[in-house]
Order: sequence, then structure tokens, then C-alpha cells
Amino acid sequence: MSPKKVVVVGSGITGITAAYFEARKGNSVTLIDSDKRAGGLLKSDFSNGQYFDYGTHIFSETIIPKLNDFLFSDLDCNNCVITDKIETYCYFNGEINFKNACVDINSLTEQLYLKACHELMTASDKAANNLESFFINRFGKTIYEEIFKNVSKKYFGVDTHLLSEKMGYFFDMSRVIAFDGPTTKELTKIDKFNRKLGHHVRESGVAKYYPKVGGIGAIVDLLLEKVDREGVNLKLSTSIQKVKEEKGKIISLLTEDEEIKVDRLVWTLPGSFLTYLSGNPKGFPPKFRNTGLYDFTYKHPLNLKSVFLNVYDSNLYTGRVTLYQNLSKTNNYSCTVEVLTDHDVNLARLIDTIQKELIEIGVVDQNNQCVFKQFRPIKSGFPVLTTEFLESQSELSKYCENYFKNVLFVGRNSGQAFFMNDVLTDTFQKVKGESNVK
Repeated sequence: MSPKKVVVVGSGITGITAAYFEARKGNSVTLIDSDKRAGGLLKSDFSNGQYFDYGTHIFSETIIPKLNDFLFSDLDCNNCVITDKIETYCYFNGEINFKNACVDINSLTEQLYLKACHELMTASDKAANNLESFFINRFGKTIYEEIFKNVSKKYFGVDTHLLSEKMGYFFDMSRVIAFDGPTTKELTKIDKFNRKLGHHVRESGVAKYYPKVGGIGAIVDLLLEKVDREGVNLKLSTSIQKVKEEKGKIISLLTEDEEIKVDRLVWTLPGSFLTYLSGNPKGFPPKFRNTGLYDFTYKHPLNLKSVFLNVYDSNLYTGRVTLYQNLSKTNNYSCTVEVLTDHDVNLARLIDTIQKELIEIGVVDQNNQCVFKQFRPIKSGFPVLTTEFLESQSELSKYCENYFKNVLFVGRNSGQAFFMNDVLTDTFQKVKGESNVK
């Protein structure tokens, strides 16, 4: 039996993983991306003698041994920092919570704090159908009104009642710090409270990997070497102009330069793009926040020992601060700030404002000299997952699965998973379940 011609569209971590396991089954695999670099948001830029990542990503072990072998078999203590704990903080109401990445409601006034605690203990925690009800059901109205209503608007740019409840798990918004350590330890023995209270002591979790040199992109480079050894044909800077179908199957992809024959198509992009290219447009593409990264290097050490800092202040542009040198133990005193805004904001002009905010927050001292700074725009950075969009995605996925008989939809855009480990697990299971694809 001759190998199948499998084309994977999208060279983010989902596409790379899918291409590898398709090739391992003996298929002839082509991996296509319009970008000139593979990796999606798992890239690193080299500037001023150091690496700066795109976004805030760390590889964590999954529950699937074969998937872990692909991801981590080339990683060890010689080329990576391997840890089961990540130091994370949160900034709210002018204070940094050094316990974890969750907001500390002790920063509220005494009256609001007591009211919030009562509501927190008595909240139903029942299932929610949007982000507003997620917060109210989990924490009560006071915590929602005083904290998460404004913070989520800052991050997502859309009123909470329009957003999916899944958004509550971004930026560590699914838990709060409310009580002292011993009280929290006792309460979290009860499942209802364990879901919404942040722990004071960082507990061990799954192993996490971050390169000592090269940023997160170094891991992607190693994975691409594995993909190459399996014979995958990587085509970058390649845009699909049209897809040809016959009897409900995609038979070829037309690019600027060639026609690529297809036995099976693995699609990691939004389904609306595929229907558009087929000449029968359905659904609508996702909306993304106007996203920018700001990199700073200072002469002296920064004030934080954490890897991440969530900034829960709706009056500041600064959204999340990453300090990967605290993980990789480099001698560069650097940080990257992620900013999510509306599209009418000129991100490039904010760099001096962001630098001042780092001082205000307490990340860096005012007299610590900034020796390097840069702005990097991120295209299609952070998706706005409204309930309308997710419902559309679900309907579109069902339509595409029924109409395109040889297309496998994987990744975040399939609507089945959102966080990296969940996406990778879902991709592996779908690719390995080839017999389910007609």
C-alpha cells in the first residue's frame, strides 16, 4: 500500500506535532505555512545579544508517553532548566501578591473584603454559560464587580457577558487569595473551595522545560529537526490561494507556485479560511486583540524573582510581565511586557509609557538604567473567544467534518482545546485515530 499524501497547514506547535506523527505512520507529509518561520507564537527573536520570546509559553509534560517522547527526548539538564514549580506573582491595587499569580482580595477595603469573603464561601459555583456568570457563580458579585469585571475588559476588550466562560482560565483568573495559609489549606481539602482558592505554598506539578540558551524557539528548532528526519517537506512563505475539491474531498491545494496533491488534509487554521478557499465561505474568522511585546534590558538586576507577573490594574497598559532570565539563570537583566489593547491604540508609541509602568509596579527601580528596549507587534496574538464565535466554530466544525471527508481539524481553531497541553493532547489523539477519518 503506497503512502498517503498528507498535507498539514499551519506550522505552529500543533502542525509540527501533527506532521511528525503522520510521518511516523509512513505517510508522505508536507507542512505548509505562509510565515517565513515555523513555530507560530513559539518563536524567539535575537536582539542585543540575547533572546526574547513571542508570548508567554513554557513546555509542560503531558499525560501521553509517546507525545512526551516527541517533545522532550532531546531535552535534559544540560540544555534546559527542568522544574516542577514556576514562580508567579500578581499585581493589584498597588500591591504585588508574592504568594502566587492569583489576585489577593485582602487588598480590598475591610468592608468590601468581608462582603467578598461571605459571597465567596456561599457562591454556588454552578456551571456558567458566559464569563460574567462564571465569575459571579464562582466568587460572588463583589469580587466580580471590584476586580474581574474591569480586569477582563482590559485583557479581552469585550464585556464579560459576551465572552465564553472558558476565558476565566486565562491570566490565572479562576482562583483568588482570600484567607491566611492554614485556613486556605483546610478549605482546599473541599473540592468546591479547592477550585477557586489559590494556594499559599507552591505545590509541585508536572515537569516544565525551558531552554538555557535560545529561548522557547530552541525547543521548536529541535522538534523541527525531528520532523525533518521523518522526511517531512517543510514549505514556508507559502500561501494557499485555493483548494480544489471533488465529491466532498480536498484533492489539491493551489499555491502561488504549484499544485500540491492531497489524500488527507490536516487543518490547524480557522475552518472559515478553508471554506473561503473552497469557494463556499461559512462562518467568520476569529478576532484578535491588538497585541504588542515590549522588551527591556537593564544595567542592574530587577526586583522580582518570578517568571510571570499578572497586572490586574485596568488603568495600566501593562498586562503580563515575563522574566525568563529568572528561569534560565542568565546574566541578562531583562523582561518582556505583553500588552493587549483595542486596535485604535498605536502600540509602537507606548514603549516609554510601558517603561514608566514597570517602575510604578515595582518591577524595576527608577534609578536602574535601561540599556536596551524594543517593541515587537504580534499578528493574530490573543483570540477573543466570544460565545457567538465559539458557537459559530462548533457549527462550522460539524459542517466541515460532514462536508470535507478527508480533512482532519486539529489545534485551538478546532474549538476542542485552548491551552497548549490540551491542544497537543487533542492533536495526538486525533492523528493517531486515523481510522476514524473517512
